[in-house]
Parts: sequence; C-alpha cells; structure tokens
Amino acid sequence: MKINYKQLFLDHHDASLDTDWKGGYDFEMSEEYTADGYSIYLCRYSEESILLEENVYYYTHELTDKLKEMIEDGQSIYMAESIYDENSIYDEWVHWCEEQMLIEWNDEEGEYKIAGEDE
Repeated sequence: MKINYKQLFLDHHDASLDTDWKGGYDFEMSEEYTADGYSIYLCRYSEESILLEENVYYYTHELTDKLKEMIEDGQSIYMAESIYDENSIYDEWVHWCEEQMLIEWNDEEGEYKIAGEDE
C-alpha cells in the first residue's frame, strides 16, 4: 500500500498545507522581493503585523522547521510553492512520520506501513 506521508502527518495534527493561494489561512509563508530584487521570506500569522526581526527570513533553510512547528500546532498554512520546492520538503514527510511513530518498518514487505495497522 502506498502511504501519503504528507497527508498522514497533516491529518495527525489536524493541519492543512496549500501551495496554491486560496485564502483564509492561519499562517502564511511567502516569498517577497526587496526594492533591489532580492528574495526574502515572510512567515507570519495572517493578521499579524510584520516585524523584521520576527517574520522576515533571508535564507530558506530555517523555514522547514517553522513549517513543522506550525503543522504540529494544527494550523492551516499557505506556503509559496517556490519555498516548498527549494526546501525539498518532499523528503521530510517520511522522516517526520517516522519521528512521531506514525509509521513503522515492515520487514516482510520491505517498506513502511502505518503504525498499528494490521497486516
């Protein structure tokens, strides 16, 4: 059985994640640009004022941890697709599910299975 690790992790925390803007999110992670064309990353609760020292990031490598934190808090999250792609978050879902014991290794099948599911 093919496991959708992303959905398993999100469902476990009653969170949602979109990379296509639909509106109505609790938390937003977007790419913005400075006047001279540099990328910066804005991460904030939807109604929160922007504080440079708290909400603006220059590098994306810290945003994966921020995303995980917001998911674990059960937030509805928008993350710009460019951030999602750049951080290779695709690779994190299995690790996060394993870390929280949502999946376990099945030696007979040579693949993961959802923890607690009967064979």
